[in-house]
Amino acid sequence: MWLLWKEAFANKSFRLHFLLSLIGLAAFAISLPYFFNNVLLQKPGPQLDDPILNFFQPKDWSIEIFVLIYFSAIIFIIINIRRPATMLLTLQAYVTVNFMRMTSLYLFTLEAPEGTIPLGDPFLSTFVYGQPVYVKDLFFSGHVSTLFILFLIEKKRIFKGALLVSTVLVAIMLAWQRVHYSLDILAAPLITWIVIRFYGWFNSRWVIIGQN
Repeated sequence: MWLLWKEAFANKSFRLHFLLSLIGLAAFAISLPYFFNNVLLQKPGPQLDDPILNFFQPKDWSIEIFVLIYFSAIIFIIINIRRPATMLLTLQAYVTVNFMRMTSLYLFTLEAPEGTIPLGDPFLSTFVYGQPVYVKDLFFSGHVSTLFILFLIEKKRIFKGALLVSTVLVAIMLAWQRVHYSLDILAAPLITWIVIRFYGWFNSRWVIIGQN
């Protein structure tokens, strides 16, 4: 594994783009608490009437959502850590999608759906929101987009199928818990697909280190 990474980092283009992605990830992580609490929380927005949510009696699925997302991410890393190009693509897509989310959250600020049950995520509460409850992280869904990134990139058929099932389950549970509007959930895969397609083209043209 280390030999593969050593060979990848010997490529100047890979080294540059991997470093830029890490810087982007750090900038994203550092800016999130301020963005959510000092910018987004102070910005009013409309509350949408979403008839799709009326099919569900609100229920707290926080534990199940937390387990599916983080377990999927850990397994994905274990499987793909030997593939530098795959890890670069994942990092690029994750950082880009989340900066796009910050932009869309600001431009299309919404109030939480009526009857929402705040998502209990100890990681986000501690390192992102800086508070135990946060309900304005809406358009578009970060949970769905994260799982969909992993699904689109994963090559092992069995795990790819499991990631698709996990994405669908998390999407349903988010709507059921009224953490998101249906629009937030439906937009996430489309935006994510566009980002993955772009970086697939970009890396094949500018970051050629082998298809792994």
